[in-house]
Amino acid sequence: MTPFIAVLLFSAATTGQPYHWPLDQPRQLTSSFAEYRPGRFHAGIDLRTGGIGLPVYAAGDGYVSRVRCSPYGYGKAVYLALDDGNTVVYAHLNAFSGQIGAYVRARQHAARSYTVDLYPQAGRFQVKRGDLIAKSGQTGIGAPHLHYEIRDGAQRPLNPRLLGITWPDTRAPEIRKLVVAPLDADARVNGRMTPAVLDLSPAGKGRYQASPVRATGRVGFGVDVVDRDGAYRLGVHEMRLRMDGQDRFVMRHDRLSYDNLRNAAVSYHPYLLKQGRFLLLWRWPGNGCDSYAVSREDGTVEVDGNPHEVEIVAADFAGNHAVLRFQILPDGAAPSGEVKADGAVRWACFGQGLDVSVNLPNAEKEAPSFMLEGDEDILCITPALLAPGQFVARIAPKRGGLYTLYVGHPRVTAQEFPMFAMRRGEADREVMLGEVGLKVKSNSPYGLLMARAYPLAKPPRSAIPRRGAAYRLWPDTMPIDDLIELSLPVPEGIRNPRRANVYRAGDTGWSREDAIRRNGRFHFETRRFGIYTVLEDDCPPTLENVLPTPGYHARTRRPLVQATIDDVGSGIDGVDVRCDGKWLLVAHDPERKRIAWERDEDLAPGTHEVTFTITDHAGNTTVQTRTLVIPK
Repeated sequence: MTPFIAVLLFSAATTGQPYHWPLDQPRQLTSSFAEYRPGRFHAGIDLRTGGIGLPVYAAGDGYVSRVRCSPYGYGKAVYLALDDGNTVVYAHLNAFSGQIGAYVRARQHAARSYTVDLYPQAGRFQVKRGDLIAKSGQTGIGAPHLHYEIRDGAQRPLNPRLLGITWPDTRAPEIRKLVVAPLDADARVNGRMTPAVLDLSPAGKGRYQASPVRATGRVGFGVDVVDRDGAYRLGVHEMRLRMDGQDRFVMRHDRLSYDNLRNAAVSYHPYLLKQGRFLLLWRWPGNGCDSYAVSREDGTVEVDGNPHEVEIVAADFAGNHAVLRFQILPDGAAPSGEVKADGAVRWACFGQGLDVSVNLPNAEKEAPSFMLEGDEDILCITPALLAPGQFVARIAPKRGGLYTLYVGHPRVTAQEFPMFAMRRGEADREVMLGEVGLKVKSNSPYGLLMARAYPLAKPPRSAIPRRGAAYRLWPDTMPIDDLIELSLPVPEGIRNPRRANVYRAGDTGWSREDAIRRNGRFHFETRRFGIYTVLEDDCPPTLENVLPTPGYHARTRRPLVQATIDDVGSGIDGVDVRCDGKWLLVAHDPERKRIAWERDEDLAPGTHEVTFTITDHAGNTTVQTRTLVIPK
């Protein structure tokens, strides 16, 4: 037992834990502590509610230290500072109870804003264990559920199981796939420089096996693993790597920190997310989260010329576990397989550099030449022959800077490729890759950051006009720690400067960046590579399904006032609904594209004019007015 766990369990025993369960419902999770989220860890557990309006109870004695309302993220949330020094967070609520709710509404009206972030005076709202504090909901993001999170005195999220909080769990985790990744230029896995993703076969209850893996050099292991609970796929508590019966690396989710929640971006293999969520059993450079600080070693394995037995154990907190076993064998195989001999230059990235390949006819004896030229270096790189006719060179400069790669061969058109490289810990750099500017901080790279930037001939379509070129900053999945600053030139043809901004292409369309215009360029901060361009949003928001209908005669002094809103360009920025000029407290649900009056006060009898004003980030506005009659 680690000292950290011992202290927590002692605290639980001496302060009357476990805490009061927050719902009068069967204890079922829909998401677990430290579970995968895009680019981050889940900081709490999510509880199944099955709907909206369930009573939510205080975990222990304490007071309300913070209350938030927002259309995004946690939605409506309440924070309790408990007498034991921990803080409990309840999120995605539908309503706050009693005096808490009245306090929040008063502050919202005073600010004329649904979005508030409030810190009541300590002790103003005292609570006792089991007190009703809120009703469950689905505000912020996701289907109806309750986010339940416990933080220590330093506001670091804790695994609730360590505090004696339990729920039924009798099912072992499920290991679905294995990845073995070569981590150096001379490392190989099954004869390749790229990660090998392997399917598994069952070997008994909670037991799995994989085919033997041929490897040489320094490699790392990862698994696609889930802990199922009915229809829900939860995360695991601990992963353990063993070789020849000896522990080599342990990853354990006991505690997180908001300073490095984003380290999940390199706790799961960032370049393989389309093939699976591979939880890594090695510490990616720059990954400083607590879960990966359990072992002193980094988890990478230097494979020698001998066979080794590898065992990977996945466990949940209840002690259920699954085991994967396989062999690592020496890799002495000659190149094999067939490749398409088209002479094209192809690029791949899996984190250790850029792998540049050229495919030539199988009978070709002369390898292509790869020359890397930088400000102070000229390096000729000898490519590896990975299959008949397939030559691959790994580009991984030992120091940062701008480089140009030249690729040549008698039967390949000579080509040159500008690129940028920077290693973690190097001095901040500001460079231009063609028309794309990058300002990279010392701790922006996770290990090695490499980038190429080039204009696209056929960018994705947009519902609003594109101005100028679209640029790809590649690799799209490059993980980034500290924010980097990107800049694009201000293109010609912009009609209204206020409506033009930088957008990034995603799976569901273009999303606006918060860019500023300075010295003829758009500048913005991001942690994402990908496709960027400048769009000009000349399309106002839509406002539909408006209630009340024109001239509506209500039967109550708190009628429904609601609508469906949407925006195809820059996104909704402001929602303002007024009755005879008086501001109404209206909640905005971006996921369901809905706005609704909170119906928190009576409207006076008589005829009223209700005005809806919806504004997007580009300043486009849509206004509609309805006449409403309130009975006496």
